[in-house]
Amino acid sequence: MTIKLASLSADLSKEREGEWIEPKEWPGLDLENPGAMTPLPGLGFLVRSTNYPDYVVARQKVLEDLKKEYPEGIIPPDVLAAAEGRLAVDHLLLGWRGLDVDYSPQNATDAATAEEHRVLRNIVYWCAGRVGKKQVEFVKAATKN
Repeated sequence: MTIKLASLSADLSKEREGEWIEPKEWPGLDLENPGAMTPLPGLGFLVRSTNYPDYVVARQKVLEDLKKEYPEGIIPPDVLAAAEGRLAVDHLLLGWRGLDVDYSPQNATDAATAEEHRVLRNIVYWCAGRVGKKQVEFVKAATKN
């Protein structure tokens, strides 16, 4: 089988401007069946890609600063949550729908930087990792007569 090269390319416009991504389900939300996937109907995030250039540069800077502040390599969970959340809000997360709280920059900051909202951060980063990706396509082999 041969793969179409164009299908492996990223949609840079979506990566930089954002795309609505709807996670259909998420693991670990059902306490009685932690291995099960829980449906998330109506939930969606307008996010840029984790390949968005401003995010990539800012993330590198944050990592360098954290290495200086914590040279032993052990970053407290609340500090790491705040850093990851701030990066998400400043560079990736542009909106949401399907939550009981309306999207606003302040609501996003409050939630994304709070240590206890790791599930939200994980979902946002998962969505951001999907932005601009295409479905792989294959070249149909010529049939012989």
